[in-house]
Amino acid sequence: MQVVDLRSFLGSWPYDSENNVRVARGADCREIILVRQPMGLEEYEIDGRPDGRRIHGMESLFHFHRARFDATKQSNGLIGFDLSTKDCDELFDESVLYHDRLLVLFRLKKWTCVERDAAHILRLIEFIKQHARCEEDRVQLDQWRPDIARIDAVARAMILLEKGQYRDALRFACDVIGNFEIVADDCPDNGTLAKALVESVRESLANRPTLRTDEESLFVQHNDYWTIRYHGHAAFLKDSRGIHCLALLLRYPGREFHVSELLACLILMGAPTPLPAVTANRRLRDAAAGFSDAGPVLDAQAKAEYKRRLKDLRQELEEAERFNDFYRAAKAQHEVNAISRSLASAIGLAGRDRKTSSEAERARSAVTKRIKRAIRKIGEAIPSLGHHLSARIKAGYFCCYNPHPDRPVVWKFQI
Repeated sequence: MQVVDLRSFLGSWPYDSENNVRVARGADCREIILVRQPMGLEEYEIDGRPDGRRIHGMESLFHFHRARFDATKQSNGLIGFDLSTKDCDELFDESVLYHDRLLVLFRLKKWTCVERDAAHILRLIEFIKQHARCEEDRVQLDQWRPDIARIDAVARAMILLEKGQYRDALRFACDVIGNFEIVADDCPDNGTLAKALVESVRESLANRPTLRTDEESLFVQHNDYWTIRYHGHAAFLKDSRGIHCLALLLRYPGREFHVSELLACLILMGAPTPLPAVTANRRLRDAAAGFSDAGPVLDAQAKAEYKRRLKDLRQELEEAERFNDFYRAAKAQHEVNAISRSLASAIGLAGRDRKTSSEAERARSAVTKRIKRAIRKIGEAIPSLGHHLSARIKAGYFCCYNPHPDRPVVWKFQI
């Protein structure tokens, strides 16, 4: 469309938020969706990728990565397949295009197309959850799943209503979305049920997905409460020693703290404060002095047996993946992870043995329980942060916070 024609077209269609969507014919007579905006016009393809682009010769970026997945699975049983943070960001941007078109299709009551785009987004969310390299990427889009699932359910129920299958539509809607107040009435008619279905997803339609990976996060104490913010979600939690431990670890990403240091900070200072790499504070040394060494966590024989078992398990894992025996591979991988965690807790930097004692064991148990309890409380308030901390906080004789290098978090501890 030429500039003069566009101005004429916009002049003939003044912006009206209640009447700003229509279906038109493109230059090649295909149907397209036009959305009148206050300062111009948006255009969506009805089929395929909403912006009409083809990615690497395929319908969408999601289709491209699915093809990668299938090719890898056929060649070597999925070894080496994952989605980088860049892949996940690009897939998210594409999913927003589908979501924006879904909203427009919903207004046009094109329920088959709404169901198609909702199902596409749900498959994409599951694909990222299964294959993202970074734990944070696996849960980012999962927060969006309930809203899309509700929209998908409403679209399916509307399709059944259009086919005259009222009872099936009612049953399906109640199973997936829950009971409506309108259902309590005696046999509501099609129009009443359709209105109730649309009303049930009004909030879901308004929740536009956003990624906040670069947003500053808060972990701030105010008297007996903490203000915590992460990826746009906020919580106010009552003070606890476990939260104090987390705050100290978050302040110094990548640094290992012995449990005696964490306990001493709690006892002597009452709050996380900066500690030098080699603590010069005499009171801190005195508080930690009770944790005398009583030998390594694992002796040489135990470490050798662990390493032999790891070698056997890795061979078994490779064989299971080669024969696509996913159950056997998962079982072997689970044992590999367990042994790796045990070795990590027993061996420090540069392969040095970590020491243990009965006092240190009691400290390890107490600190680990407090940290895990605090993470569980935070996860109940902000699920995505609970997943992040569970994946990135290592607790044991030495505790550490290790954010993924591709998904660093900027924490702010004062307002």
